Amino acid sequence: MKVKQFMTDGIEALAPNETVLNASRLMKKYDIGSLPVIDESSQVIGIVTDRDIVVRVFADILPMNTKVEDIMTHPVHTIIETAEVGEAISLMANKQVRRLPVVDNNHKLVGMISLGDLAVHQLTDGRAEIALKEISEPNTNPNRDLEVDDFPL
Repeated sequence: MKVKQFMTDGIEALAPNETVLNASRLMKKYDIGSLPVIDESSQVIGIVTDRDIVVRVFADILPMNTKVEDIMTHPVHTIIETAEVGEAISLMANKQVRRLPVVDNNHKLVGMISLGDLAVHQLTDGRAEIALKEISEPNTNPNRDLEVDDFPL
């Protein structure tokens, strides 16, 4: 099964010069916890999460007109829409992230996939749970990368 089958498309994205206030308002409006940051050619250059805003803006008492490029997480891990779902789960576990921007063959943003998307689509045979466990636990062996085979279909 391909990532494209499970991703959410038509997602909101931010330009790097948009403000943290705008990012916060979009997150509230759409009840989401992250927004990809794209350049003028729609390529993903970062991601801003609600945690980024708390840790990098509120904790440092930065103004709400701070640009998202100043607080975004980058580089960001992406996955191509034609990749297998197991590859997405493996990447999420290895990089300890719960969501990934999905890109096309030209590296342009086409959607997002999250562990929640996989659970909603009945992929509950243990793979998402294993990935969530890996994401949630500290990485005690930084030299071990989980492989796609660790999450068989």
